[in-house]
Amino acid sequence: MWNRGESLNIYLNNSIVESIFVIVLSTLLAIFGIYYFYFILVLYPILFIVIGVRHGFAYGITTLAISCLSIGYMIDIMTGISMLIAFAPLIASIIYGIKNRKKAIEVLSISTLVLMVSLMAIIIIAGNVEGVNVIDQIKDAFDQAMDMQIEMLKDYQLTNFEIFQLKSKLENDFKLFLNTIPSIMMITSFIVAYINYLISSLLLRKLGYGVVFIPRFSRFKLPRNIIAGIGIMFIATLLLKGLKIFNFEAVVSNLYVLGFLAFFLQGLSVLDYKLIQKKIGIIFRLFILAITIILSSLISGVLVITGILDVIFDFRKLRNIA
Repeated sequence: MWNRGESLNIYLNNSIVESIFVIVLSTLLAIFGIYYFYFILVLYPILFIVIGVRHGFAYGITTLAISCLSIGYMIDIMTGISMLIAFAPLIASIIYGIKNRKKAIEVLSISTLVLMVSLMAIIIIAGNVEGVNVIDQIKDAFDQAMDMQIEMLKDYQLTNFEIFQLKSKLENDFKLFLNTIPSIMMITSFIVAYINYLISSLLLRKLGYGVVFIPRFSRFKLPRNIIAGIGIMFIATLLLKGLKIFNFEAVVSNLYVLGFLAFFLQGLSVLDYKLIQKKIGIIFRLFILAITIILSSLISGVLVITGILDVIFDFRKLRNIA
């Protein structure tokens, strides 16, 4: 029969082995993402969250720090520091939320906010340390892409007026993109936070950890007062327009993008909920959702209206469950 000391040694050995596994696997994932497929970096924090919940907050942050140090050594120090700044607050907020049995909406709200602040911090640090202005880099890339596209259009024998119209449209689209960078950062932060919270919660439940709140997409719902809130923000923006204390066009563009995406996601979650009710398998259900997103330019209006109506009438009766 094991004594207490032996049990402690076994626990420490298991946690150390698990930590080494997490460091190695996550570091390899990050290097692969940096060199080959950048979007896979979204999954980088997951194992640190899992080990942090299982063995303690210190394990999650320490293994992350060692992994980022390894990345800095193998690639460059700024990359390692950026990874640490970007993901440490996100990992900490999700670990805290899961261990303290916080509701999904609370965890997602906090983790989205801290990730957005982290991304802004990286942009500021990069500008001060390396003299890199992200906006200027984006503008340079756009100018180069537009010059190439105009040269290609000239081969199609378009008139100067037609080329001028296309150039004006591209410049207006790019201006809109620059105006909506804050909302794009918020949307990106929410998606990254959601993916990490969802997958880490599912892994922890598979490992026997009793995660109470798992953010199922089919149960995603906006606050009931969001329509009134957005309306008030639009009205306040219009009333303050004459004071010229902010960029009116930028504020309206960001409100529009955030409102549109919020109701689009709600409409998409209603579709997912209905597919589950019809007992559609997860593979085919994900396929339908993916096709819906791909065709969003054609059917986004339907999903947005569905999302608005669901906020008002609660088609899924989720408020009764809550």
